[in-house]
Amino acid sequence: MRVNVKKYLFIGAKEDHEAFFRRAQAKGIIEFIKPEATEKFEKSPEIERLISAIKILRGLPTTEQEENDIDDEDIVSEILDLHNDIEDLVEQRRMLRQERARVRAFGNFSLDDIAYIENDGKRTVQYFFAKKDTAHRELRAKDMIYVDSAHGLDYYISISKKQRSYEGMVEMYVEKPVGILRKELIMTIRHTREKERELKTLARYQSALYDVLVDKLNGHNLGASQGYSQEPIEDKLFAVTGWVAKNNIPALEILAKKMAVHIEEVAIEKNDSVPTHLNNHGISRIGEDLVNIYDTPSVIDKDPSKWVLWSFALFFAIIIGDGGYGLIFLASTIFLKIKFPKIEGMGKRVVNLMAILSCSCILWGAMTASFFGIETDIDNPIRKASIIQAAVEKKTQYHIQHRDDVYMEIVTKFPATANITDAHEFLKKGATVKEEKVSYDVMKNLSDTIRMELALLIGVIHIIMSFMRGIRRNWAGSGWILFLVGAYLYFPLQLDAISLVHIVGGIDIVKGAEAGLHLIWGGIGLAALLAIAQRRLMGILEITNVIPVFSDVLSYLRLYALGMAGAMMSGTFNDIGMSMALIPGIAVIVLGHGINIVLSIMGGVIHGLRLNFLEWYHYSFEGGGKRLKPLSLLKKK
Repeated sequence: MRVNVKKYLFIGAKEDHEAFFRRAQAKGIIEFIKPEATEKFEKSPEIERLISAIKILRGLPTTEQEENDIDDEDIVSEILDLHNDIEDLVEQRRMLRQERARVRAFGNFSLDDIAYIENDGKRTVQYFFAKKDTAHRELRAKDMIYVDSAHGLDYYISISKKQRSYEGMVEMYVEKPVGILRKELIMTIRHTREKERELKTLARYQSALYDVLVDKLNGHNLGASQGYSQEPIEDKLFAVTGWVAKNNIPALEILAKKMAVHIEEVAIEKNDSVPTHLNNHGISRIGEDLVNIYDTPSVIDKDPSKWVLWSFALFFAIIIGDGGYGLIFLASTIFLKIKFPKIEGMGKRVVNLMAILSCSCILWGAMTASFFGIETDIDNPIRKASIIQAAVEKKTQYHIQHRDDVYMEIVTKFPATANITDAHEFLKKGATVKEEKVSYDVMKNLSDTIRMELALLIGVIHIIMSFMRGIRRNWAGSGWILFLVGAYLYFPLQLDAISLVHIVGGIDIVKGAEAGLHLIWGGIGLAALLAIAQRRLMGILEITNVIPVFSDVLSYLRLYALGMAGAMMSGTFNDIGMSMALIPGIAVIVLGHGINIVLSIMGGVIHGLRLNFLEWYHYSFEGGGKRLKPLSLLKKK
């Protein structure tokens, strides 16, 4: 639920200034407004260092936490110093490995021998490389010794009376041989591990440092808010403005009376950036978390939390498309609840969301008779409980009664179905046998068409609900609702298809199409007229929305496509596994379903939310708001 936010002016005595802000922080109901001329209150270096230290500790293995009082400054300094030392050692290790690879061709020579040759022998030792095989013919003439070849290059050493250069060759600077570099690398790795062990011992202070950070941030936030106040009468009074949610006004009045601070509601100015306050609990709070992933509602938006949650649960279930996977999700949820019985806040809401999604997947799997991609027999009790199966038989009965083109095509392909009047028997006869496996082809084809139409029907209903929610702001939505209903009735005739409204609703296909055509043109006309009435001349452009509305509905076909893709993958892995020996077959099935589950979850989350945030938000959501962030005390762990 979105709660309206009001703007208040607070005036009090100067001596109550600090006490008022401290109590306001304890209450956590006022977001103080920063005046335009106020400079930004930067976080202190101590806070920044604390945050950096905690981030470092979070990357370490968890350990039992220290509960005694600590010297946070010394610990933070030690953590940051160790972390910097480790980073330097890691960089040094990288450079040593790079240098070792560069001079590897020259091997583990002695630096003392090189110095003896240069000092006592009065010779200059140089190192060169060239493209492979380009200089072999001139080696003897150029006082060069071939050493080795690697990476498409030839390496040479020159021992001459003076420093020389050679055409086609590049001189190298070799400071240390491979042996010394190897020893230095080993020492660097050893020092790195020692530093890492020292750092891991400090992980026990993570919780204590977090508590220190909370105290410092509370002080920082308090100081920043205090800086927003002004002094209309110097050294006598203070004045500050702030946002307060309507449901917190009684608590605000109590706070003001205790502090002898005068409060007055003031008008909201045009240039004010009014924050949005969503006040949700329970299941609705889970929906609010989903809403905040994409955008914050504006102050004129209705709270979409529940709509987004239940729509997402439905879309996720359709995309997963398997009740067996839902059972796995539910088992994982139960495990998390047992493993973390005291989990609170965001963690608890995530687990509850998993429970909702798990149950929705199981329910959809039961409705579609889909469990781990196993193809159930037509007489299986699971199919008898399937709504999709019931719709298939209803559609089959319709074709039998009307003896239409679909019926004739089936009879031609499956002669055994001729003269059968019972839908169930008709579907049983419309089957093929391959490798002793029965495939009910007619049932599969009709089931696919129903699933596809169901995805479009869900899209039509979902978009219509969006238009209905935003109809006060967009009058033209009334016309587009008529357009969508008309399109759903009209296009089956043009596509020579039978729709669910004809089968279940008993609507005549021709009469329904005629009514649909009237609704299409009437809806477009009504949308244009209402848009002109609301937006004057600019309303003429409303007619161009016919393409976005139509394409948004078609976008819901992704529900069918992703669900079918997952079902095909699970069925394929089952077939491959069953054709193999027992142990490899089980491994293939488990691994295949594991991959399919991961891909299905990705598709379910991305596209399940996308249909809400893009297609549905398009017609009922303004967005662009900012969340109400009252001055409050951060809680310690």
